[in-house]
Amino acid sequence: MRILIFIFVLSANILSAQEIFRIDNSISSISYSGTHFLHNWDATNENISGLIELNDNQVSKIGVVAKVKDFKSGNSSLDSNSYRVLDALRIPNIVFRSSEVVDSLNVVNVTGTISFHGIEKDLNVLLDKSTDNNNILLTGKFIINLSDFNVERPALLLQKINNEIEVQIKLIFN
Repeated sequence: MRILIFIFVLSANILSAQEIFRIDNSISSISYSGTHFLHNWDATNENISGLIELNDNQVSKIGVVAKVKDFKSGNSSLDSNSYRVLDALRIPNIVFRSSEVVDSLNVVNVTGTISFHGIEKDLNVLLDKSTDNNNILLTGKFIINLSDFNVERPALLLQKINNEIEVQIKLIFN
C-alpha cells in the first residue's frame, strides 16, 4: 500500500512539475521612450536578468531586474543626464516581481510590484506569449508616469519632458 501511495505522490508531482526558465539576455530587451516638444528619445537595456516559473506549462511567476546604467540611447550626454536624474548610483536597479499571473493561451496578464527610483508601485501588464524551440517569448508595453516615482523631470528651453514614459519589453526565457 505504501508503494502505491509513493507512486501516486511521485506521479502527481511529475504531472504538475514546476519548471524555472531564465532570461536569455543575449536576445531580450527592455526599452523606454519619452517625448519633449523638441524631440523624442529612447533607450534600450539588453543586459537584464530574470526568471519565470511554469506550472503545467503555464506561467505562474515572473521576476525581472534591470540596471539603470545599462539603458543606452546612443547619446552619451543624454545617458549621463538620465543616470543623474534617476540617481543610478544610489538606486541602481529596477525590479519587477509578480504577485499574480493569469496565463490564457497566447496572453499573460501579470500583476505585481515595480520598484523604480526607490519607490514601489503596483503594476498590471498584458503580455503576448509565444513559444519556440523550448523558448518562451513575452512581449508587451505599458506606460509609467515619472511623477509616480518622484522623478524630477528635466527641462529643455523651460519646458519639462513629458511625464509619461512608454516601456516596451521583449523577454525570451529558456
